[in-house]
Amino acid sequence: MHPCRRVRAVNDRNSSARRRWLWIVIALVLTGALIEGSILLAPHIHRAKIEAWIRGAGIYGPLLLLAIQAGQILAAPIPGLFVPVMAGVLYGPVVGPLVTSIGTVLGSAGAYAIGHWGGRPLAERIAGKERLSQAQDRMGGKRWLVLIPLFLIPFSPADALCFVAGIIEMGWRRFLTAVLLGRIPKDALVAIAAALGWKALG
Repeated sequence: MHPCRRVRAVNDRNSSARRRWLWIVIALVLTGALIEGSILLAPHIHRAKIEAWIRGAGIYGPLLLLAIQAGQILAAPIPGLFVPVMAGVLYGPVVGPLVTSIGTVLGSAGAYAIGHWGGRPLAERIAGKERLSQAQDRMGGKRWLVLIPLFLIPFSPADALCFVAGIIEMGWRRFLTAVLLGRIPKDALVAIAAALGWKALG
């Protein structure tokens, strides 16, 4: 190979590596900020207050609800079905499922990133040792496909499963596929059902 081409190839690889690390750092900073915010808000969070925040946010309500959905997956003590129900009731059968689905993807990706880059000690500090052990037992060392039915089952440790997927270094694409086929349909259906049920009740 010509020396100039060799230098160019090395520079391209170095540039690609720098971009990759830059995205990793950005993802970790955003995830850390979301976790810190969730932990600080956790003592003040309850359903009535969340609903008041969202209703008072006006046109920014969907963005606030999206952030709450992502944050509750990581740290906040909010029941998993609460946000999809609120999204459906407040924003209907189209916008509601969209908001909760985007929040679910972001929160699940954040939990996976923590498990993958932070390891089990950090994941245990955030999600709890018992919850992680329970989730790992559910997976039982099986293939990634087992995540799909586990995500679909109501009241399964879905949040902890995302941390575990990162800890065991499950492939990113496989994990995201499981989220799209398992978590998203369940949350979207809950939001749609809440929207239609609320509308039927008048």
